[in-house]
Amino acid sequence: MKQIIYLLTLLITCVSCSKDFLNTAPKGVFHEGNYDMTTGQELLVLATLIEGYNSFAKQSWPIVAMQCHTTDNSHPGGPTGDGGVDFCQFPTLSFTPSNFTFNQYYGGNYEAITKANEALLMLDEFIKENGETKDANQMKAEAYFIRAAAYFRLTQAFGAVPYVDRVMGKEEEMADQLSATQIRNKYLPELIWAIDYLPTRIEQLASGNTGRATQNAARAIIAKTYMYEKDYVNCLNYTRQIIESGDNDLSTPYSEMFWEVNEFGPESIWEINAEFKPEQNISIIGDTNGWIMMNGVRGFPNLGWGHNAPTEDLMNAYEAGDPRYDATVLKNGDMVDGEVVKADFYEYFNKKAYLPKAERSLYGRDDWCSGYWSNFRIIRYADIVLMHAEAACEMGDLKDAKEKLEMIRNRARNGDDSVLPKVMTENQDELREKIRHERRIELALEFERYFDLVRWGIAQDKLPNFVPGKHELFPLPQSEIDRMVN
Repeated sequence: MKQIIYLLTLLITCVSCSKDFLNTAPKGVFHEGNYDMTTGQELLVLATLIEGYNSFAKQSWPIVAMQCHTTDNSHPGGPTGDGGVDFCQFPTLSFTPSNFTFNQYYGGNYEAITKANEALLMLDEFIKENGETKDANQMKAEAYFIRAAAYFRLTQAFGAVPYVDRVMGKEEEMADQLSATQIRNKYLPELIWAIDYLPTRIEQLASGNTGRATQNAARAIIAKTYMYEKDYVNCLNYTRQIIESGDNDLSTPYSEMFWEVNEFGPESIWEINAEFKPEQNISIIGDTNGWIMMNGVRGFPNLGWGHNAPTEDLMNAYEAGDPRYDATVLKNGDMVDGEVVKADFYEYFNKKAYLPKAERSLYGRDDWCSGYWSNFRIIRYADIVLMHAEAACEMGDLKDAKEKLEMIRNRARNGDDSVLPKVMTENQDELREKIRHERRIELALEFERYFDLVRWGIAQDKLPNFVPGKHELFPLPQSEIDRMVN
């Protein structure tokens, strides 16, 4: 898909991009004067879907603030006040609805929903004229995926939000606000339907058409949704389907998961495309580079701003000899790629955002490029395996839970059997804590920690400024509150 996205970038510039996400004029009318009524129409739908996918890549700034800096894993790095007033409110949970970060996250997800709805409207017109085709059904499945993924993220962060499943007319000022459970019950049947019309990851790789939704990406959103609803039976059903599909595995070394050579590899459930090859005049970066830039070394080599760095609490949480520590923590004075890291401020960095020097020098790139070419990895396979372990534990199947936990720890050992001993407990409470610890370490400095603490009901025990009854959800943006009042 990297090739397809590049070819479609010109087309995308012709597709309008609504900024008023809940008040959108009808779109999607075609005639022979603007696009061919077969291939051209399909290309326009595909371009709209790509805009939907790219909407998720634009959210790196609010994700760092909302899902990283709020946790006991993440230190903001940099000098005091770096990132601005709004950004600096998240480590202390002192944010208010007027914090612009919420507008960015809320708006970015509704932009994805808008693009999905536009694509579905266009597909309805196409199917009326041409009948159902394999490509049309796949694109419909992708639109359902994009919309479901955005609503999962919105309900995860805000709870009840406006539900929009169509292109709204100018006269429609506000969509109905539904509870998180109501919204999830809307998108789950669509996403379950979509699975059969999506390709596997391996099929995508074989076609060279990577970067779009796959069967396991759809299953992952379904499983996560059931996990948040505490429906462990259905969660297990879909995590098991992913594990047994053979489409993903844990063969990628932990320290290499985020390298360019492993994009769309067996660890990948869902990631967003990016590319940067100056020598070939290829630049498909959107805002995907924001994650690498925000997390990169601040100092020498000059690779970023140093946000989302490991806290002392996180570093102390690693078991002795756990190889994931050195794959996650980069510190001042470390020698990497023949260079000695020198920090300007805070002395630690997120090593998962460090891209090898050889990769940085390809295709005419340079360090200043800040990882423009690096795909934004949103869901990876280890997350799914640990979700399965957690759900199995909650259902009382400790044998299954320990087997899945061992899969993660075995990969993490990297062949050193003297570290990370197999978990043997037969006590459910002890096993639950072991699985929670494993999620913290395995997914450290990624995107899961805050919402994990909240759904486990222990955020107030881990985060000093967390207020029960207040911080389980983020506040809706003030602009949306004002719209509801008016």
